[in-house]
Amino acid sequence: MAEEILKNQKNLVEQVFEFLPSAVYLFDLQTGTMAWFNENVASRFGWTQEQLRAMGQNYWPTVMHPDDLGTLEKSRDYVLNKMVDGEVLHFEYRFKDVWGQYHWIDDRISVFKRDDKGVPISVVGIAAVIDDQKAHEMQLSQTLEKLNLSLSAAKMATFEYDPVAPIGVWDKRMFELHGEQPNEDPLETFRRRVLPEDREPSYSAFMDAYNRNDPEIYIRYRVRHDDGSIHHINMYGRKQESQMGTRFYGVAWDSTREIQTEKQIAETQAKMISAAKMAALGEMSGGIAHEINNPLTVIQARSFQLTQMVEQEKLDPEKIKQAAESISKTADKIARIIKSLRSFSREGEQDPFELVSAKAMVEETLEFCKTRFYNYGVELEVSPIDEDFEIECRVIQVEQVLLNLLNNSFDAAQKSEEKWIRVDAVEYGDYIDIRVTDSGPRIPDDVAQKIMQPFFTTKELGKGTGLGLSISSGIMKNHKGSLFLDRGAANTTFVMRLPRLQ
Repeated sequence: MAEEILKNQKNLVEQVFEFLPSAVYLFDLQTGTMAWFNENVASRFGWTQEQLRAMGQNYWPTVMHPDDLGTLEKSRDYVLNKMVDGEVLHFEYRFKDVWGQYHWIDDRISVFKRDDKGVPISVVGIAAVIDDQKAHEMQLSQTLEKLNLSLSAAKMATFEYDPVAPIGVWDKRMFELHGEQPNEDPLETFRRRVLPEDREPSYSAFMDAYNRNDPEIYIRYRVRHDDGSIHHINMYGRKQESQMGTRFYGVAWDSTREIQTEKQIAETQAKMISAAKMAALGEMSGGIAHEINNPLTVIQARSFQLTQMVEQEKLDPEKIKQAAESISKTADKIARIIKSLRSFSREGEQDPFELVSAKAMVEETLEFCKTRFYNYGVELEVSPIDEDFEIECRVIQVEQVLLNLLNNSFDAAQKSEEKWIRVDAVEYGDYIDIRVTDSGPRIPDDVAQKIMQPFFTTKELGKGTGLGLSISSGIMKNHKGSLFLDRGAANTTFVMRLPRLQ
């Protein structure tokens, strides 16, 4: 009866092993061969028990990948010398099927039987094919390798940061950006290297993004290296949930050269603007001289009149008053011209925004132009401008843009029989549009598409830098406004669109 029960149990175990999706086997440690395995080994790998047993001591060299033999030997030594009953040893290797194809195997073994001295003589194992998993791991590894190469080529660093814990994890490149060797405390490195005026705003930016649940963050700060050099660091991160909690994951890079290039471009642009202004002043010098010369003639005449009255002792109070008022008004006119000239020669980029009258700006700018326009037969029309039209702006910069448009219109009007320029200001929602229209030929569509590009000009060689409209457009954008060509207008019309308030 007992023998029958044991037989039935053996059959049951064998049946269970046959139905398992994994390969189940018994391995004889003394002979180094397979003692038994279920049908999955034969169906999946094509080997029969007779074929594997016939290999004898050549079993491993025949069916195992050469690079994995060391792993198998170490596993065998561990089982023989250290493994205790009930312990499971887990390892991976490559196994070759009967057709010569290698498969990745995830194997788990345990001692099945020991001899009288307690030395293991056989193990039972459950092996699963993990080809798909390994393929995914390899693909992931290749992707990560490509990513690391890309980051390395772009000289980018990676970081993790939990602003609440706080915990930071940096790669080697991140430490290099901050002028230090890798260490266990990136946050201390950040605190030590970042300039004090940038440190707190950077911490606050992360905390604000974390508390507002913003998915992205972008900050820029400066660090000081041991040689005293200052480096600008750009940092971009995205907030994600993981097993470790909510963290920002991102990249960082040194933008010092970019900042220096931007500074050089800005300095070069400023020089070009200054040169363009001097050229414009040169063009207008005749008109300015005439504007000042006429009032000086009036002052001189009135002064002579007063002198004659004194010498002849014919002091007429009414005539004296008229002469004095004429001198005062004429001096005011000269003062306005000088003020406009001084304003135009300044940059105005650092000036504060102030609320000014659109009418006053237009009138002040026209002080530069009207005599020149008159001398060349260009009729200047200024439509009435509402006294309530006020704009918050940097006055000097806006006047410079308007003067540039007036000069361009003057050049264009010279090409027409009817020479005229019209200036008006209209309301456009929360904006004020200052419009400059001229009688010159319409701008072709292909030119209109490029007209705002730097260094693009339709003027003759030596008569234009191609920077006027480009710079003017930049000034308008800095005012949260725009400069554009109104293609729907009957004549060439440029529009300065400025918000009433910043």
